[in-house]
Amino acid sequence: MEDRLKVIKAKKKKNNIYYSSYNPASDLMYDIEDGNEDFLWMIYEIERLREENRQLKEFVEHVKGTI
Repeated sequence: MEDRLKVIKAKKKKNNIYYSSYNPASDLMYDIEDGNEDFLWMIYEIERLREENRQLKEFVEHVKGTI
C-alpha cells in the first residue's frame, strides 16, 4: 500500500492551496490567501513526527533488550 503522505504530496504538486474568508469590506466579499506555506509546514511536521516516533520505538526495543 502506498504511503498516504506521498500521495498527498504528489497531489499538492499539481494544485495550489488557498484560504478564503468572508470579508464584507473586500471587493468580492471574500479575502483569498495563499495556503501553500502552511501546507508544506504541516507535511514537514508529519515527517518529523514519523521520524521521532521511529527513533523512540528503536529506543524502547533497545531498552527492552537490555533488561
